[in-house]
Amino acid sequence: MKYEFWMATLYRLGNEKRRHVSEMTGGAKEFYHLSGRQLINLCLFTKEEISYIEKSREAFDIEGEWKKFLKGDIQFIPWKSDSYPERLLEISDAPYALFVKGNLPLEQKRSVAIVGARDCSEYGRSISRMIGKTMAEYDIQVISGMALGIDSASHAGALEAGGDTFAILGGGCDVCYPRTSINIYNNILSGNGGVLSEFLPGTQPQPKFFPMRNRIISALADILIVVEARERSGSLITADCALDQGKDVYAVPGRYLDPLSVGCNRLIEQGAGIFVDMNSFLKNTGIVNTAKKKKNPIGEISLSREAACVYNCIDLDVKHLDVITHESGLDLLTVLDALGTLKKYKLVQETFQNYFCRKL
Repeated sequence: MKYEFWMATLYRLGNEKRRHVSEMTGGAKEFYHLSGRQLINLCLFTKEEISYIEKSREAFDIEGEWKKFLKGDIQFIPWKSDSYPERLLEISDAPYALFVKGNLPLEQKRSVAIVGARDCSEYGRSISRMIGKTMAEYDIQVISGMALGIDSASHAGALEAGGDTFAILGGGCDVCYPRTSINIYNNILSGNGGVLSEFLPGTQPQPKFFPMRNRIISALADILIVVEARERSGSLITADCALDQGKDVYAVPGRYLDPLSVGCNRLIEQGAGIFVDMNSFLKNTGIVNTAKKKKNPIGEISLSREAACVYNCIDLDVKHLDVITHESGLDLLTVLDALGTLKKYKLVQETFQNYFCRKL
């Protein structure tokens, strides 16, 4: 396995070439011990690549680095391992190996990837959290990238429901990025989820790594949902990967001229499925075998007529106190009292001063 570990460090050779040469030579150990002349005779590598391989063998302390790796709590899963996800083997640029903290997604369970803008709106955050939570309630695995905004909210929703969620990172799986997601990172690992990467432990995130990780997000999922995306968004790269992999792509439609809606609306224009509501999505995709009745968010809470009236005036998009007061037809003091009750029961949240939306 230590030779596979060494070979996993040879990023510049590419995934497909490393897999190919491993098969040609009989494995990573055999490849490691090839002479310079034998490397030339394979007719696979340029002079620069051969020099790169030889320098790596000289500089990389294979025994020491492998022993150091084994001291950490990280799984190393090369592409030939029985544990390697079958869904990844189906894509053309499958990672040569994965590094995993926690668990891998289960092959026999359905998975949905949820991605979107980092600088999302409160509306988008609520929607992605709701989708993540509902997927988890149906025992569907939630895949995302743990980025700020939509990604983190989808993980949070799945965790809230006690579900399994998996983060694919653009750096080492032991490097929490962004650092503000440390609670989500730790909560994923304290449950049955996992944090995955094709990059060596300790690798710091770089902009060029994120488009690479997007193909893994889409490959591990049965369906991709884009919640909010700008016109030039990394989420659209993930959508392109999903389409290339033969996956269904859904987008949450947004408001006309809203910059955060342009990417999703373009996807819909190009033929993506429209995420109208959860029941329609579940029915149209057949991702679950039986329909589950949605719970009334008020549940068994007994609200006054005024509090119920105010609640009915609030939705997932934020509204100012003045608008709520006007729409409810109640006086300001009554509305404030009702909002206090609704906040107490965690039915609404104040996103910033005097702006409210439903809490999912």
